[in-house]
Amino acid sequence: MKNYLSIANSPVMFFVCSIVILYVFIQSFVFMRRAWKRGKEIGLSTQVMKSTILGSGLFSVVPSIPILIILVMLMSVLGNYFPWLRLSVIGSSSYENVAANIAARSFGLLSYTDSGYNASIFVSTMWAMSICILYEPLLVVFGKKSLDRGMTSLRKHKPVVYTLLIDGIFIAMMGWFCAPYLTYWTEKPEQILALVALITAGISALVLNWLAKKTGRHFFMEMSFPGGMLIGMLGSYIANLFL
Repeated sequence: MKNYLSIANSPVMFFVCSIVILYVFIQSFVFMRRAWKRGKEIGLSTQVMKSTILGSGLFSVVPSIPILIILVMLMSVLGNYFPWLRLSVIGSSSYENVAANIAARSFGLLSYTDSGYNASIFVSTMWAMSICILYEPLLVVFGKKSLDRGMTSLRKHKPVVYTLLIDGIFIAMMGWFCAPYLTYWTEKPEQILALVALITAGISALVLNWLAKKTGRHFFMEMSFPGGMLIGMLGSYIANLFL
């Protein structure tokens, strides 16, 4: 089953992934230099820009925790380099996990962590994770102006429909993400741990959001997603001790 990992962890894979990641790093550095130069042009002080960079860096740590968790999960199945590539470019932690699961389900598995995962599924997973995300930059390039005009017009003339559309899409998306974890245990009883993790994570996120409103501290709001994930994993681990 794990023979494909010799490809996933090969020097060739490392080299190919490193090229893309290095390009993204250089691009980020160039934009940062241009932003610094522009800041000087408009009169921002060095102290203000340094504090902004430091604050942005620290503020990015907590939202990065779910990405790190998903990275570790993906690395156990997809090797060391490809998940590193995906989560370093335009992929997100939620998207990459969902795309990997969809590819595995198309081969009859419940998820990419199942024992039947092989080289064919690995290659299909790479294609699914890389190609399906392309609609986002393509949408920005070719459809952003039209989409913005349409949504602005809808929000102005039919605000109720606009609100229902946005909320409905979000609820549908969350339902699609969560439904498998609510029902897997009916097919495989051992998947009850996924249900435990989901329920525990959801309750934890609600509690953290409540604390944010009660205390007025935005930190709890930022921790609702990564904190919920961590507590959900802990809840699943504790439940596994008694099953």
